[in-house]
Amino acid sequence: MTKQTKFILAVALQVVIFFAIIIFKVSILSGGTDILLRIEPVDPRDMLRGDYATFQYSNISNLDSYIFGGQQIRNGDTVYVVLRQSGKYWMAQNVQKTKPLSGEIALKGKVASGGIETQSDVLSNRRFDGSRIHIVYGIEEYFIPEGKDQGFSFFNKEAAARVVVDENGNAVLKQIFVDDKLWP
Repeated sequence: MTKQTKFILAVALQVVIFFAIIIFKVSILSGGTDILLRIEPVDPRDMLRGDYATFQYSNISNLDSYIFGGQQIRNGDTVYVVLRQSGKYWMAQNVQKTKPLSGEIALKGKVASGGIETQSDVLSNRRFDGSRIHIVYGIEEYFIPEGKDQGFSFFNKEAAARVVVDENGNAVLKQIFVDDKLWP
């Protein structure tokens, strides 16, 4: 195989991966269910990456260990957070390691911290100690178009995210609302 052929194959592979990611996200947006989640800002700016909002979700990012129903959850585990609507927002109803039944709305996430880390955690039955388990869903960052930030702060405002979830628990962040108005 010549260098030129290898180069063309490498570029083609990158293009295919790029389009696969786009098609995956578009399929979620077109076939998923819209839900509204309340958000809490964490870090509004990074000097290297520019303007973006990093946040957690009020009722699904940090969960009490009892909601896991006694399951042994380890850091790094993939879990499904089954949601129920409470007013205009959705919140965690329970957490399970297996994909929920069809008809239930659930977000697929990864346990970032608070889960079982060592064998001594298992032996001490740590999962019942009232700790909080932090779960990430891949929808915690929203990039702000250049010049739209203008020193804006989410603090002391009601902020929410419209998220689209497919039947497999995959989610895409669609819109941000601040005080019931589309932002930015």
